[in-house]
Amino acid sequence: MVTFITLITIIHATLFAFDDYILNKRRDLSRREINGALIDGLLFLSIVALTLFTTFSSLMGNVYIALSVLSCLSIIKNELFYENIPRDERLVHAGLYVVHPLILYAFYRSWEMSFFTINMTYWMLQLCYLILGVKAISYHVIYWN
Repeated sequence: MVTFITLITIIHATLFAFDDYILNKRRDLSRREINGALIDGLLFLSIVALTLFTTFSSLMGNVYIALSVLSCLSIIKNELFYENIPRDERLVHAGLYVVHPLILYAFYRSWEMSFFTINMTYWMLQLCYLILGVKAISYHVIYWN
């Protein structure tokens, strides 16, 4: 699980950063796309925060699964907003669509197995991931508004 969560987190962060900081700057984003990205980010970060600051239970597991389904549906809805985006950006989005449920699964299994409680290094790394996510949302709000 350590290797899987490490690799999937690195892949997710790399694709996201490339999309957000390089590809999106090449074109103007619509207001709907900007707002949609903020909703996507807040949903995703709420899931990460849930695994960081709560203990796994069946109730919390159900909350996690519900938020994960909403998060996956939320990122798919973005395809309704994209008009004439370049092929390389579509490929990055396709990669993110594949990686998104994988990272959610990795976080869920790690949380369920108390991995973050047992291994504080990975808890700290996940906390850093949450902080980077908050930074990305803040950047998004400031840059596009």
